[in-house]
Amino acid sequence: MKTSKYIQAAIGIIIGFAIASLGIFLYLKYVESTTGSNLNDTITAIKSQGVMGKVITIGAIPNLLIFFLLLRLKRDMMAWGIIIATAILTLITVFV
Repeated sequence: MKTSKYIQAAIGIIIGFAIASLGIFLYLKYVESTTGSNLNDTITAIKSQGVMGKVITIGAIPNLLIFFLLLRLKRDMMAWGIIIATAILTLITVFV
């Protein structure tokens, strides 16, 4: 069964947000392990320093790898969904 191009784009958006969330979490765990503090203290410190936008940007980097993987697999609409998710994350970064 062939899925609609809109459904494929929606799946790409979901994948984009999921991968970015995973990237943000892994970065926060890395910072937590290097500073020796817990996750709540790490998030509080990042917010107080005003670098949350940069953390979101670092977390979105894995979307680039997924984008090229989807292009290689000929899943163009899913790759388009990754672009949309990254654009939304960019807007969030601007306003955070």
